[in-house]
Amino acid sequence: MELVPVRVISNLGTISDNLQEVEASICEKVKEYRSVVVTEETIQDGKRFLADIRKEKESLNKERKAIKAAWMKPYEAFEKRAKEIIALYDEPAQILDSQLREFEENRKEQKRQEIQVIYDAAKGDLEEWLPLSKIYDVTWENSTCSKKKIREEMEQAFEQVERSIQTLHSMQSEFEKEGLAVLKTTGSLQVAIGEMQTRKRIKEEILAEEQRREEEQRKIQDLQEVLSSQEKETVTEFEKAPVFQAMEQTEEIEPFVAEPEVTVKVYVRESFLKEFQDFLRKNYIRFEEENKWKQ
Repeated sequence: MELVPVRVISNLGTISDNLQEVEASICEKVKEYRSVVVTEETIQDGKRFLADIRKEKESLNKERKAIKAAWMKPYEAFEKRAKEIIALYDEPAQILDSQLREFEENRKEQKRQEIQVIYDAAKGDLEEWLPLSKIYDVTWENSTCSKKKIREEMEQAFEQVERSIQTLHSMQSEFEKEGLAVLKTTGSLQVAIGEMQTRKRIKEEILAEEQRREEEQRKIQDLQEVLSSQEKETVTEFEKAPVFQAMEQTEEIEPFVAEPEVTVKVYVRESFLKEFQDFLRKNYIRFEEENKWKQ
């Protein structure tokens, strides 16, 4: 049995009134009493007018309520009956909706199983590179999506992974292992190449820094050798000097010998000054340092 379409016929009536005339009279009186000042002579007229206003207001309000009640009575009866009928629609709708949802879920589950079968046939040895979860498209579950379309999209994804792996191999980078790890994680060839380039740049910077330090160390060693050579030359020159040879040949001087003192100025290279001072102290020769010899 077919459902009977709903048909509602409402015969709306009209309400006759003289509200326009009432409105005009009230406005006229309002203008009149706006300028009136209540006095002993006008107080009685004012009281009568106030009573008339309140009476007419109450009368209009009663009429409004009565007419509304009369008009609402058939509507309320219709509304009550309509709600009862509306409730009757809900029961079969809920039953059918539940069954349709269950049917649709079963259909999607069967489609998901078919998708898994297609993936297993296409993955080869690339499952760890491209698990199904990475390429899964929920639109594959639609009834309008064919198995052929799903298979083609999967094959395209696997071919892209193979090309990316070959690209990283062809770069012959010492950081290929790291690049492949990034590719496996992100699935992005661009990100993988970026990782390899970053590691290469960091290594080059480290090597450059090491070379810079080695060069600085070599320069320091060269400078130390030059200074050491100059110091040896200075000592040799001083040892050849007559004053130094005379000092070496001098016997040990007894302290506190009452002999006349002689002041002698000696010019010594700064690099040999400490050694010369030690020599003077060892031989009990008093000395004072006046200034430094400048070349």
